Amino acid sequence: MQPLREILLWVRRELEDIDKDSAWLESELLVSFVLNKDRVDIYTVDYLSHEQILQLKKLIKLRKQRYPLSYILQKKYFYDAEFLVKKGVLAPRNETELLIDVSIDTIRDFSIKKVLDVGTGSGNIAISIVKVLPHLEVYACDISPLSLNLAKINAKKNGVYEKIKFFLGPFLYSVYLRNYDFDLIVSNPPYIASWEMPFLQEEVKKEPWEALYGGWDGCEFYREIFAILKKFKKGIFIFELSPFIIEKIKTLIEENFMRYRIDFYKDLSGNERVVRLIWGCI
Repeated sequence: MQPLREILLWVRRELEDIDKDSAWLESELLVSFVLNKDRVDIYTVDYLSHEQILQLKKLIKLRKQRYPLSYILQKKYFYDAEFLVKKGVLAPRNETELLIDVSIDTIRDFSIKKVLDVGTGSGNIAISIVKVLPHLEVYACDISPLSLNLAKINAKKNGVYEKIKFFLGPFLYSVYLRNYDFDLIVSNPPYIASWEMPFLQEEVKKEPWEALYGGWDGCEFYREIFAILKKFKKGIFIFELSPFIIEKIKTLIEENFMRYRIDFYKDLSGNERVVRLIWGCI
């Protein structure tokens, strides 16, 4: 057995090469996982057993191999809620909370009743929106059976499973071809261009490629979905994107829509991260 503080200091030293600023926080999180306690409650424990230390060593080894922390902990907090996370499904990003804020404001401003989340992943966008606005009818679709199953689990975990209809299929075809109607489409699609892939953080490279890679220029998803959306007389599409493809997206919108309005929203780093496209007679 070893004292808790000694363990925390040891774990921090092991993780400092990854990110010195977050090493203490990560040490607390890893210890809390091993102890099966909330992070704030680990200080109620005086010692860790030999078995717990062995488990912790395995987790440290994974983390030093740049395995994403959220995959190790099997959870991620997003928009004041806890989401289960597993390998093969994109983990929720903090910057995506901006998309939730913009969506909620838009839903209220335009009295929207039906929302479609394209590429739902872990379900964090659809679930977060419907938790704030439970009167909504929400659809969520994804091409990955693994992601869709996890999204359903997270919906049950957050008490909104009955409020979301889930569909398996690419883009929005699984909903569109069933003739469901919707007032708002939201998405955090794959938008990383070919040239960006080698420069991604090692942790990001271990997340599902198909949820990250947006084609040679990062715009493949947008080309596909704009080709569908332009068939609708009107609509609202709120989506996340890389600041590197802003100008390309503007050009694609101009090529596909006659009457439209674009609003850009900046993240905490000052980058244009979320776009709201409104087209037709709204």
